[in-house]
Amino acid sequence: MDSQDGQQALSRSEQITAISHYYRAEVQRSLAWRERLDRTTNWAGAMTTAFLGFGFSHPEIHHSIFAFGYAILMILLYIEARRFRFFDAYEYRVRLLNQHFIYGILAHGVLPTDFDQQDETYWRAEIASDLRYPQYKMGMRQALCRRLRANYIWFYLLLLAAWMVKVWIHPRVAHSWSEFLSQGAVGALPGGVVLGLQLVLLGVVLWLGHLGQRRIGGRDVLHTR
Repeated sequence: MDSQDGQQALSRSEQITAISHYYRAEVQRSLAWRERLDRTTNWAGAMTTAFLGFGFSHPEIHHSIFAFGYAILMILLYIEARRFRFFDAYEYRVRLLNQHFIYGILAHGVLPTDFDQQDETYWRAEIASDLRYPQYKMGMRQALCRRLRANYIWFYLLLLAAWMVKVWIHPRVAHSWSEFLSQGAVGALPGGVVLGLQLVLLGVVLWLGHLGQRRIGGRDVLHTR
């Protein structure tokens, strides 16, 4: 049967077959981006471990080396947040198929009775629109906060604690607060200022981690009927 615009209309079985193959492709693509997320997290973990080992290997190594660790973590966090936005965009399509196509098969052994009914096919229209006009489902800020809360907050806290321990024990163990501040200086920057910057960084990391648990918008929430 041909439709009004000259295109051949698919039968019900052909539509189900097409959706099934498309579902498998979307799952594989979602898993590929999931693996990319894990790879970036592994890089961050390996980098943190390397800085810990190198920073404490010799007393003469200055504690400011951990600042480079902060910078590398920030770069990796940005890369992972960008990848997370891609993963979430593809995972959104998989969630729609799971909720409206696969669920009916597994829970009730049935499919939508009529593919032409609007209340049953809005999810197909949503996926079709997303295929023609792809878009992210969350902003970069939300992605950064969520990945920070999931993994990177622990890397930052670990490097921050290592920095404080490094200042305390190298090049010699500080026995007073004044000695601790003296060893915490970075060039002409006094130790008190360095410590204050560390506290500011800690506050920012904790605040962003807190934002990561709150919904800031986007379409990352499942659409329910």
